[in-house]
Amino acid sequence: MENSKLVKLLSVLSASEMDGFGAYLAAFHCGEWAPVALYEYLKPFYPAFRAKELGKGSIEKKLGLPHTKGHKRVSNEASKLYGWLLDFLAWQQFHSEENKFEYYRVALQALREKKQEQAFFSLAKRASAWLDEAPASTWKPLNYMKLAHYKYYSTATRKWKTKQASIGEVANQLQRFFDLAHLKYRCELRSRSKALQEEEPIAENYNPKDLARSEQHAVLVGLYSLCERMLENDTDKNYDNFYNAFIHNEKPLDKEDEHVLLSYLINAVARRLPQDEPRWIWQALKLYQYGLDKGVLITDGYLSDLTFHNIIQLACGVRELTWAKLFVEAYAGFLVEEGRESTIKLAQARIAFEEGDFSGPLELLNELEFKDHSFALQSKVLQVQCFYELKEREALEGFVKSFDNFLLRNKVVNKQVMLKASRNFLKALKMLAGGRPRRKIEAALEKYDHLLCKSWLKRKLQSLPE
Repeated sequence: MENSKLVKLLSVLSASEMDGFGAYLAAFHCGEWAPVALYEYLKPFYPAFRAKELGKGSIEKKLGLPHTKGHKRVSNEASKLYGWLLDFLAWQQFHSEENKFEYYRVALQALREKKQEQAFFSLAKRASAWLDEAPASTWKPLNYMKLAHYKYYSTATRKWKTKQASIGEVANQLQRFFDLAHLKYRCELRSRSKALQEEEPIAENYNPKDLARSEQHAVLVGLYSLCERMLENDTDKNYDNFYNAFIHNEKPLDKEDEHVLLSYLINAVARRLPQDEPRWIWQALKLYQYGLDKGVLITDGYLSDLTFHNIIQLACGVRELTWAKLFVEAYAGFLVEEGRESTIKLAQARIAFEEGDFSGPLELLNELEFKDHSFALQSKVLQVQCFYELKEREALEGFVKSFDNFLLRNKVVNKQVMLKASRNFLKALKMLAGGRPRRKIEAALEKYDHLLCKSWLKRKLQSLPE
């Protein structure tokens, strides 16, 4: 059973969720002993769930279940328990503050069906007040529309009369949702067009006819409008306008929208890094720190390994090494288990390199495997830098050759640009190691449109005689 969907889901529950599920079973399913007994059997093995204790035959004997071909009875009870676990998790989500409108929606429907008019309108008032205070989100106008719809189509009796929403309010809220969602998705289309370097951006086919009908002053409409302006015409002025509006916004935003808007700012900074590196590295790091402080970079309990690596690179780029170490300690647990060790070791190796330790990174990165070619590329760049700093000429020459073969053999992100930048880096490094005159190397670097580790190479050049 170790590979069953039940065990996989149980293994990722928090301790409080595991206990809560037990209480849920005791409250709602105490009369069905077999699946409850299966839960009690499995609970002591949480969260590791060792394979030798999970054999269906062993479970069958332990619970006293009748033997069936293929241990079908155990599978049936596990399926039933899995269904209850999904019910429990959905129940938890349903009662969370984040999803409270769904509770109001279902409760209002129940009161309508039971013809409890006074209670219905009283709860509708509470739901409206909750929406007023909820963070701005793309879905908020749609929830207002649903609420107005329920109120409009609720038949009030003579015993209870109240002012009902007009059908105009329903239509207006629906239009606001459409306009805001349309604007949000246009921003996504423009962002992807830039990333994919499309000659004819598909966003041009999606033009909202009349944004004036929505609340132009509303926080999300304003932010997405500034965002689209920046994506359409990526000037520093448009970036600054969007950045200032986002950073200085004091109204709460829905986590998804805040994450999306922040990612557009981070991508905009990434496009500027080659232009004025010191300024933009600091700007990018501040944006990531903002996202960490706000909790918007954590999605479903995880921090992506790409975000983790980006943060480490930026922190090292501005010599915030103490902060980088604290970041690794604080956020390593948010990485997915698969590949976590490699991600952490790559981060530790980069920090050690910036501290002047050139042997340590080689030990950390030796024989590490990365599922993502871009991380493997970062690892190899760091290793070849270490060989250069240690003045191990023979090892450097051999590694440069294997590195070049790796580049030609593997597909990496934005292959043509990254391949050119990486191979130019290796050419520059060979010139440095080969003792070529400083001016000739500088002249060669100026000709490269794409080059990895440009700042590091320039620092190495400055240490050479004229």
